[in-house]
Amino acid sequence: MKQSIIWPLLFLAGLLSAQRKNISSQPNDPIPKSEVMKLTGEFNDAKLKEDVHILWLYGPEDHRGGEHDYIRIKELFVPMLKAIPRITVDEAYQFPTQKQFDQADLLIQYLHLPDLTDKQFAMYQKFVDGGGAVVSLHESCIMRPVGRAEKLAGCIGGSWKGNKTSKWSKFDHAHSIYLNTEHAAFKGLPNSIKLNDESYWNLLKKENVEVIGAIAPTGTKDFNAALKHPEVRSDTFWTYTSGKGRVFGTTTGHYTYTFHDPTYRVLLLRGIAWALNINPAPLMPLAIQSITDEKDLVGTKDAMMNYKNRKL
Repeated sequence: MKQSIIWPLLFLAGLLSAQRKNISSQPNDPIPKSEVMKLTGEFNDAKLKEDVHILWLYGPEDHRGGEHDYIRIKELFVPMLKAIPRITVDEAYQFPTQKQFDQADLLIQYLHLPDLTDKQFAMYQKFVDGGGAVVSLHESCIMRPVGRAEKLAGCIGGSWKGNKTSKWSKFDHAHSIYLNTEHAAFKGLPNSIKLNDESYWNLLKKENVEVIGAIAPTGTKDFNAALKHPEVRSDTFWTYTSGKGRVFGTTTGHYTYTFHDPTYRVLLLRGIAWALNINPAPLMPLAIQSITDEKDLVGTKDAMMNYKNRKL
């Protein structure tokens, strides 16, 4: 069956499954700024000690509006990142040039990757092994044809192995994301968080991958218990090292509203800082930027499902 036919069928199957399970497609309620600050810590006087050049990799939107809004999320985060002193941001569509790799300290990817050539994979692997940092969001871990999954996993640590092995599902507050708070990326954060989103699991993972976030039924004791739970959906967050490079990955981030959730932003900002091996404090203003109202509530009530995609 052609890929162009398979994807709509898979999407419909997932949509029907979500409807049967009454999975919520809605954002968390906004929370007081004071609660967010408990997660961010004090950041008013925090400054980067050196310049950071970020490369944001995006692609054409491939779902209905409010899901996989690769262009919209790029347009949300790039200006915010640029506003942080000593950060510059470049953009790449579908795959960077060698010049862009050479200039980047960090690659943030949020897209469905095209079928990369061996030369492109070699460029990517060289960037990571040479000390490049990567943050991989949601579907960026999926590579088709799946025979190329091993090469993608070499670059980012984990990759989709195919529909017979890897799994995907939406989830709501009946399941929580349990965090390994012993890991430097999440140290000091809550034991678990709740979202209404989607994740993948049973990924092909390289040896140097450390899973630091897993989904399990709400009420599970902690991260270690979540990993042992019979219903665990692992690979929710992971870190990976290859050569001199550091990668932070997550299979969450399906919905646009998720990127407007302050707690989720804290996780991403902590991941960015870990990948760059820097203090996260200078990045933390972004946890509340553009999503704080006049009552100092942070987040959104807008499910954003009426967005219109823009395919380039």
